[in-house]
Amino acid sequence: MNLRFLGAGLVVLACSDPVTSAELDALPPENPNVPIGQYHRAGQPCVVCHNPSGPASADDFSLGGTVFAQAATLVGVNNATVAFTDTTGSQFTTTTNCVGNFFVRKSDWDPSFPIFARVFNSTDEVTMQGQIGRERSCANCHSDPDPSSPEYFSQVGHIFLYGAGETPPPPASDCPVSPVLQ
Repeated sequence: MNLRFLGAGLVVLACSDPVTSAELDALPPENPNVPIGQYHRAGQPCVVCHNPSGPASADDFSLGGTVFAQAATLVGVNNATVAFTDTTGSQFTTTTNCVGNFFVRKSDWDPSFPIFARVFNSTDEVTMQGQIGRERSCANCHSDPDPSSPEYFSQVGHIFLYGAGETPPPPASDCPVSPVLQ
């Protein structure tokens, strides 16, 4: 009897992940105007939910993020190519949707870290200067925290494709949700 109770307790403990729970609690609420799917939570850490311990575990991501037009404006870039090369030389490319979101399902590519990344389209290219050591959600490093936050100096800002002096193309007009976050 005691062994069954202990076994049941271990199963309960194995199914709960306090790290994932804390990360989920830290996310802002869903935008009620954006249906859950490929357009939701632009600029937020995708792999918090899309991992084996998360609520979207059936859709496990190797990598996920958002590409914005410029650093000062949070407008997603449609149809940019995001190219990755892992430590073994394996390569994978994906394309951003109209809010700038991209993701790589683990079933499509399960890379060996570290990974190198670049974002490009027909006119512009940005190559990540460092490597992705192990973080699968781009927004965990690429975000704009509050300047009073202790994490302020460890963030590198959002991923963006166009420089301050450039004029990016307008947001996609056929997007089912607004690609403008700010």
